Amino acid sequence: MKTIWHSIAILATSVISLTVVSPSWSEDKTYTLSYSSGTLFHELVRDRIKVVYERAGLKANFVALPHNRALMSANDGTIDGDVGRIASTVEKYSNLVRLNVKVMDLNGAVYTTRDDIAAYDDSILTKSRVGYILGVRWTEDKMKGLEATVVQTYPALFDLLLDNRVDVILTTEESAEPIIKSLGDRAAPIRKLQPFAYTAPIYHLLNKKNADIIPRLENALTALQKEGYWKD
Repeated sequence: MKTIWHSIAILATSVISLTVVSPSWSEDKTYTLSYSSGTLFHELVRDRIKVVYERAGLKANFVALPHNRALMSANDGTIDGDVGRIASTVEKYSNLVRLNVKVMDLNGAVYTTRDDIAAYDDSILTKSRVGYILGVRWTEDKMKGLEATVVQTYPALFDLLLDNRVDVILTTEESAEPIIKSLGDRAAPIRKLQPFAYTAPIYHLLNKKNADIIPRLENALTALQKEGYWKD
C-alpha cells in the first residue's frame, strides 16, 4: 500500500510540474493577426511577421481590416494581435502588448505639387491645406487640433493632391511610392519633401492573452535580423 501511495505522489508531482513549466501556447494553435487593408506598408510588415512566426515554429493567419477596426479587434481579443504599429499604440489600447524588437522602420513623408514649398517643417501643417488617411496614427497625432481633409484610401489621397484640393499630403513612404508609380505621367508634378515628417520603429502587437509567445517571437526576429534576412 505504501508503494502505491508513493507512486501516486510521484505522478501527482509530475502533473503539477508539467502544469507549471509548460507554456500556454500550443504549436497546434493558429494565431489570427490583423493588418490594415489597402496599405502596402502594412502588407510589408505582414510579410515579415509571417516569416517570424514560421521561424518561431508558430502558425499565423492574417486578416485585412480597416485601420481602427484592426486595432480594436486585437485589443478586445476577437483576434490575437496586429502585425505592427508604432510603440505608442499600446498607450491607447490597454489590452495590447508589444515585442521589444522592432520589425522595421516607418518613414512618414510629405508630398506636394506646389513649387513654392521647398522643404518640410511643421509650420507647413498650420498654413497649408493638408490631407491624410483615416486611422493612420502618426498622421492623426501630427494633425491633432488642426484642420485637414481625411480620406480612406491612398489613391483618393493622391487624387486630392493632383486635383489641387490640398497643398500637401501626409503618408507613409512605402505605401505612397507604388501609388505614384502607378500614376504614370500624372505623377510628374508630385514631389516628396525632405526631411521626413516622422520616423519611428514598428513593433508587433499581441493581445495580452498571448503575451507568453513574445520571447519566442523576439528570439526568432532577432535571429533573422542578425542573419541579414532583410536588407534594411
